[in-house]
Amino acid sequence: MGKSLIVWSLVVLSCTAGAIVRAEAQTPLGEDECADVWKKAGGHDLSPDQAKPFVKNFVQLDTDKNGAINWDEFKAGCANGLVHK
Repeated sequence: MGKSLIVWSLVVLSCTAGAIVRAEAQTPLGEDECADVWKKAGGHDLSPDQAKPFVKNFVQLDTDKNGAINWDEFKAGCANGLVHK
């Protein structure tokens, strides 16, 4: 009975986390809009402070986990609705 409760809790937690990520996504930005926002943010690898006005979840975009968002990561964020103007 204990294992069932743990498994069920993990399933619920996993579904809830997925809903939270989906709730953060917005309308994807087109290439030109994305490039404009990148320039506004600084136009080079972005620190958490630089990205904050344009990105809700820095960790989600920093896929290589180096503490900065590069252009490729930023473009992917734009395409996935994780970057806003």
